[in-house]
Amino acid sequence: MLRHLSQFAAAPVLALMMVASAHAAATAKEAVKEATSAAQKWQADAVLTHVSTLRGQADGKAADWLYTFYSPKAKKSAIVTTKDKAVTDVTADVRNTSTDPLGAESADSDKAVEAAVKSGLKLGKGGKGVAIALYVGNQAVGKRQLFWSVSVMDDDGMVSVLLDGASAAFIRRDEQKFK
Repeated sequence: MLRHLSQFAAAPVLALMMVASAHAAATAKEAVKEATSAAQKWQADAVLTHVSTLRGQADGKAADWLYTFYSPKAKKSAIVTTKDKAVTDVTADVRNTSTDPLGAESADSDKAVEAAVKSGLKLGKGGKGVAIALYVGNQAVGKRQLFWSVSVMDDDGMVSVLLDGASAAFIRRDEQKFK
C-alpha cells in the first residue's frame, strides 16, 4: 500500500518539475531571434528599437519581455511579446517614438542587472519586480547612445541605475522618494 501511495505522490512532483522547466526565464537577448522573426513577418524592414520588462529578476532574466520594432518604410512600430523565450503576441501599428535601431553591440540583461547591483542598487524581497530596459537616448544632443536602465520600486520610492548599453558601465543613479 505504501509503495502505491509513493507512486501517486511522485506524479505531482514530476508534473511540477516539467511545468517549471517549460517556464524558463530568459535574458533579453535569448528571445531576440524569435521576436525579430515575428516582427519581420509584420514588416520585412523591422528593426529592434527597445527591449523591456517590468517583471525582471535578480539574475537579469524575466519570463516575459517586450521587444519594440520600427519599420522605417511604414513609419510604424510593433511590440512583440515573448514569454518563456517564445513569441506570444505581436501588437502592430503602435504609437512609438523609438526609431533608432539598438544594434547588436549591447550587453545582455543579466550583465546589466549585475552591474546595477555592484553599483549599489538594492533589489527587493526575493529579487523580483526589477524593471529592465534597453534603449537609445541622447538623440536631442546629437550623441546617440545605447543605455540600460535597471529600476526597483517599493512603497517608499524608486531607485534607478543608468548604465552604458554596450559595456554595462555605471553612468548614474537616480532616486525618487514617494513620501
